[in-house]
Amino acid sequence: MDWITIRFEDDLGTRIERAADRAGLPIGTFIRDRLRDRLDEAVRPLEGAFGYKGPRKPHALQAYLAHDFAYATGWTDLQGALRAKGYELAERGGGLILQTVEGDRLCKASDLGQPYSALMKRFGTPFPGHAHHHLVTRHLAQKPLPF
Repeated sequence: MDWITIRFEDDLGTRIERAADRAGLPIGTFIRDRLRDRLDEAVRPLEGAFGYKGPRKPHALQAYLAHDFAYATGWTDLQGALRAKGYELAERGGGLILQTVEGDRLCKASDLGQPYSALMKRFGTPFPGHAHHHLVTRHLAQKPLPF
């Protein structure tokens, strides 16, 4: 077993002492058990004290989010599904970007095979609050080709 020294602010140290007392464990055992439990958990986006843990590269994101994009019925549905995984769409220029909910830009939506124009046509409405209104008339006025 390795020995380490950890310094806590007074309030946190007191809270840990109380929690260890309630659990009937020595402080070292209590902290060790909590850390072991936390390290054994599956890592999911936004889980844990170290922030976002999901994929960040476009190809990995495309695969990871394919189901969410494929089955979304509208902008609200899509944003809800993405936020549940730690992502969100945001306006950037004439299109959309994918970013973490903390605001870290990851890639353009088109890099994921989801260009703004295609999503706008599919949902029949522009992205909420998108400033480029000329894109609405350009893309929503086009008639789809019958196949």
